[in-house]
Amino acid sequence: MSNDIIFTEAKLSRLALHRVGNKSRQEGIFPSKKLLQLKDEQLKADLQKFFLSHFKTDIFYHFGHSSELSMNEVYNYCSRIFQETDNTEIFYDESVNMLRHLYECSDHNKINDGELYVAHFEDIVLNDELVDAIGIFKVETRDKFLKLRLDDENDWELYFEEGTNIENLDKGCLVFNTAAEEGFRIVSVDMKGGDAKYWRDDFLMLTQIHDDNFYTKTYLNLCKQFGKTQFDGEEKQDQVTFLNKSIEYFNSHDAFDFDELATDLFEEDKERIENFREYKNSYQEKEGLLPEEETFFIAAPLVKKAEKSFRKIIQLDSSVEIKINSSTVHEDGTVERGYDAEKGMHYYKIYFNDER
Repeated sequence: MSNDIIFTEAKLSRLALHRVGNKSRQEGIFPSKKLLQLKDEQLKADLQKFFLSHFKTDIFYHFGHSSELSMNEVYNYCSRIFQETDNTEIFYDESVNMLRHLYECSDHNKINDGELYVAHFEDIVLNDELVDAIGIFKVETRDKFLKLRLDDENDWELYFEEGTNIENLDKGCLVFNTAAEEGFRIVSVDMKGGDAKYWRDDFLMLTQIHDDNFYTKTYLNLCKQFGKTQFDGEEKQDQVTFLNKSIEYFNSHDAFDFDELATDLFEEDKERIENFREYKNSYQEKEGLLPEEETFFIAAPLVKKAEKSFRKIIQLDSSVEIKINSSTVHEDGTVERGYDAEKGMHYYKIYFNDER
């Protein structure tokens, strides 16, 4: 499943804005008295772009809890809003509950204060289904903007103002009103930030969904890391060949099977196959995968994205790079590697028919 999200017809229908401080510094919270009035259509459109344009991911999450889902605070707040979609008072009350909960989780001295936005969106398309969504965003970063104004003498002067750059969103998530019994479907930004743990694990308590997108990305990363770590400096050509073969497997198959992949990559080299399986087992344990999760449908869009990051270039210390796009050049003898004893240097010999 591709997890397609379409925002073309999305509408920002409600918006709450509160300020949250750092609990360890006893900065407190500052809830607004009412929801923001969204009468200016241009402002509304700019806000919607600010909130939604940052979600370009195929990785989905759901709310979780170490004991049971019903003990996840934000899950409960979102559930009440979805159950009473037309009730503005409930939306406001639950946004304040989110503010208080976020403050309780902001007890590390490195967590910045900022604005908490809670938004309600209608008419988002998720996997061909029309759903509404709750957006939860925190803005911490301030930028300086140079502005121009007329002074008392009707002459121009420059001055600075601090504000939020709508091109940057510090933290945010979209909670889609679907699969409620499983903790909803959620996309998030800033999952890799240095202080994202309190946002992801303590405030939202998100768990990544193990679907075809997750498996495809995980096993692509596995191949990439194996290629980088298991071939030493004398085997750069073998490394590039391995990475090309890996991406070709994902491009040419609809379904993934680890044993089939290993055979495609190493053919009859049982030692390499065993090393690859051992590496997979340790990687699998690190990523929290179960042993039976070795077959799945390959998510083609993720393969296209990953292909760009797979190393296809042999970089030499003589300011020369050799780009190899095929996995067969090693076997068919198009590229040969050798050592010139007289010069005391390694070399590559490349065969071709025509220059392009």
